[in-house]
Amino acid sequence: MQFNQDMVELLLQTIKKYGWMDLPSYGMSMYPYIKKGNICRFVQFDEMYVKKGDILLFHSSSGQLIAHRLLSVQKQDDCQKQFILKGDTNLCPDEPINKNQIIGKLVTIENTKRKKYTSDFSSILWTYIILSFPIVSKLLRYYLSLDGFDKKRSGASL
Repeated sequence: MQFNQDMVELLLQTIKKYGWMDLPSYGMSMYPYIKKGNICRFVQFDEMYVKKGDILLFHSSSGQLIAHRLLSVQKQDDCQKQFILKGDTNLCPDEPINKNQIIGKLVTIENTKRKKYTSDFSSILWTYIILSFPIVSKLLRYYLSLDGFDKKRSGASL
């Protein structure tokens, strides 16, 4: 689904008004941490409290709504920051994004059985594994291709 600037503004206003926003996931780029059909809760993005490994909701230059893991923040020559993100099953990072493309930060993932918080030990451990061992992304990608998921991948989590 393509998101224009009006839709993005509506999402930003929703988070600002209520403090959070729930969105269902549909892609496989964050598998197995986020699975298709999980309900992802995002809170307002605050640059002061973002850290490597956080999952940020952003709109890409092509108009897609994506939630991927923050790898790094880089300063450009003009002192603007660029955020480098990547899906857990993707082999390469996304194109760098600017702060104005970020909509929110993931805080919980809910399925029919339970709610998982990004501050849970299992979430922290998974983040450490994904960031420390890039081979895991290749293994996940291979696993998904064996299961036939690769044909269904949209490249975006939301």
